[in-house]
Amino acid sequence: MNCLWKESKDAKPQMISIPIPKVEEGQLLIRMDYAPINPSDIKFILGQSQSNKQYPCVPGFEGSGTVVLTGGGMANWGMSGKRVAFYTDNKYGTYGEYCIADRNLCIELDDDIQSNNAACSFVNPLSVIGMLDLCKKNNVRAVINNSGASQLGIMMNRLFQEQNIKVINIVSSEEQINQLRYECETELSINQNDSDFLKQLKIMCQVIQPSIYFDAVGGQQSGQVLNIMPQSSILIMYGTLDSCQIGGIQANDILRDRKSIQGFFLNVWLKEKNKIELMMILKKIKNFVKSSLKTKIAKEFPLDQFQEAVDYYNTHMNMNEGITLICLKKKIQSKEEKINQKQSLLSNEQQEQNQKQQQQYNEDQESQESQESQEDNDSDLGFGEGLNDVLSSSEQK
Repeated sequence: MNCLWKESKDAKPQMISIPIPKVEEGQLLIRMDYAPINPSDIKFILGQSQSNKQYPCVPGFEGSGTVVLTGGGMANWGMSGKRVAFYTDNKYGTYGEYCIADRNLCIELDDDIQSNNAACSFVNPLSVIGMLDLCKKNNVRAVINNSGASQLGIMMNRLFQEQNIKVINIVSSEEQINQLRYECETELSINQNDSDFLKQLKIMCQVIQPSIYFDAVGGQQSGQVLNIMPQSSILIMYGTLDSCQIGGIQANDILRDRKSIQGFFLNVWLKEKNKIELMMILKKIKNFVKSSLKTKIAKEFPLDQFQEAVDYYNTHMNMNEGITLICLKKKIQSKEEKINQKQSLLSNEQQEQNQKQQQQYNEDQESQESQESQEDNDSDLGFGEGLNDVLSSSEQK
C-alpha cells in the first residue's frame, strides 16, 4: 500500500509503499477514504507531539473508511464491509491506503453521513465533549476559549450553548466576530488585536464570571488572561499553537485567589474511560456529528500531494475556512490494482493460517517424539529384565 512514512521522531515523512498491515485480535483493517489534517497531526509530523504512537510509523490519528478485515472477537462480529469513522494511535495510522484501528474507537456510519465529514468525527468533537465533561465536574457556567473561531471553537459554542454554558471567544479579526455571530448566534467575542483587548475582557469577566480558560495557544497571553479572571479560576492548556511555554502568571494570584493550571490531553482523557463510558461517548458523537459537531471542509488533496496539503493548511489555518482533508479513496481502480489488493489481503490471511498450521505441526512432532522416547525406555527395560532371567537360569545350571 502507498502511505506517508515517518522513520523516527526527527525524520521527515516520505511517501513509500509497504505491505498491507496484518490485523490482530480485536482490531480492524480499514481501507481509508479520508483523513483530516489537525494541529495535532502537524505537531506529530514536526516531532513535537507527546503521542504514544511508536516509530517508525504511518502518521494520522482519525479518518473514515470501510472495514475489509477483522481480527476476530465478539465485538468485531459483522463489521466487515461496514463504513466507519474512527480514532487510532496504532503504528499504522490514517495517512495510508489502509489503517489499523481498535473496534472500541470506531462508530458505524449511517447512510446519510458523508465519508469526508465523518473523517473529522473524533479529534475535535471528542475534545469538545471532554471539555464539557470537565465543566460539568467543576460546576462551570461560563468559560473562555482562545481559539474561538476554529472548527473546535465553533463546535464548543454550539454544544456548550445547548448545555447553558456561556463561551467568551478570543478571536483575531472582526471577520471572525461576524462569523461566530452568524454561525453560532453569539455576541461574546473579543478581538485580541484591539488595543484595549484586556480591558474589554476584564469587564466581560466581571459580568459573566467565567471560571475556566481553555488555552490552545500558550505564551504570555496565558497568564494575562488568567490574571484578570475571578477567584478559583482554572487555566486548562489543550494546545501549544504559539509557544510550548506559558508566561505572565502572577504567583500571588495563584496563592491568594486559589487559581490553578491543568492540562487536557485527549489520549489521556480517553484512557480514563471504561468501555461503557466510551460506548456512551461514541453514541453522542454519532448524534452530534450531523448537527452541533458537524465539520466544515475547506479543501481536499490526494495523498501524493500531502506536502501541498500541509502548505495549504499552514497558510489558511487562521482564516477558519474549515478542515483540510487528505483523500485516500480511489475513485477508479484498475483491474490490476484490484487483483494486487485481493492477493495482498489473501496473503495476510494465508500467512496467519500457515503460522497456525506450523505451530500445530510442531506441537504434534513434540508429542510424537515424547511418546517414542517413552516406548524406547519401556523396551530397554524389558530387554534388561529378560537378560537377567537368562543369566540367572544359566548360573543355576
